[in-house]
Amino acid sequence: MNGEQVSSLPFQRVVAVAGNVSSEDLGIVDLHLKEEILKETDLVLNFAAITKFDERYDVALGTNTFGALHVLNFSKKCAKIKLLIQVPTAYVYGEERGILMEKPLILGKAARSGRTNMDILSGEIELAQKRLHQLHSQNRTDEEIDTGMKNLGLERAGYYGWPNTYTFTKAMAEMVMVESKGDLPLVIIRPTMVTSTLKDPFPGWLEGVRTLDGFIVSYARGRLKCIVHRPDVILDLIPADIVVDATIGITAMALAKQHVDLVYHLGSSSKNPIRLPEIHRLSKAFFAKDPWKNRQGKPVKAGKVTTFSSQDRQPAG
Repeated sequence: MNGEQVSSLPFQRVVAVAGNVSSEDLGIVDLHLKEEILKETDLVLNFAAITKFDERYDVALGTNTFGALHVLNFSKKCAKIKLLIQVPTAYVYGEERGILMEKPLILGKAARSGRTNMDILSGEIELAQKRLHQLHSQNRTDEEIDTGMKNLGLERAGYYGWPNTYTFTKAMAEMVMVESKGDLPLVIIRPTMVTSTLKDPFPGWLEGVRTLDGFIVSYARGRLKCIVHRPDVILDLIPADIVVDATIGITAMALAKQHVDLVYHLGSSSKNPIRLPEIHRLSKAFFAKDPWKNRQGKPVKAGKVTTFSSQDRQPAG
């Protein structure tokens, strides 16, 4: 095949279908289209997620937790289904430390010791709906409702031992999928902090600004004045194209019916660890050579960043 044929291949083989994982049957309303998908689909990969750490609890539950359950239920209806791949995050373990094993989470088991009464399928969604109704009945503004629902997500996550709404709702998704999968072959792939690409489609490709990227962009724009961190803590970063390559490899093994585990972790901390001071050094060197451009096209000089370890006290004011 020549270059032009390769470029046109995806458009011949891939068809985009509008849908919504937060709805039953993934929001596909065209009955004929839905029947065709259910008849022909043999592999499902679920990457859908709201990755904001402080998203509204009702919205995060609808997409991250119950959206995954909808994907599972839809996959079970597919006549030729061979495999379902679920891609959450390695941080579904909450704030647990040490070596984290590639094992599925247990339904209802909280990350915080002593709290094991999580009622995911009814209790949490009912709680979110109750709080939302309460806020509406108090005639709160849209902004106040958003804030109230965001706070609820952070409260529930913290109560059960997760640092934010995102990891909490993704953990609950894993629990219900493992519990409800039945005979459906399921593989869970947990990447750590996904960053820009190593090679494909080209080095440094990134869509959107998330996790560590926000710090780097803030530094480049001259807005980052200080960092509070522990210099000994390893940041577990994994390039996006490595996540894609690993997912393809795991999927191929599973479809070939080779030995496949239920859970896989994709990270770098054990073989290629990096710490925040090194990120700072690399960012400083990069933007000194190739500074960020503002809207007028003028280079922005990244200012000096003061770092504080967890043992230091920040100056007042």
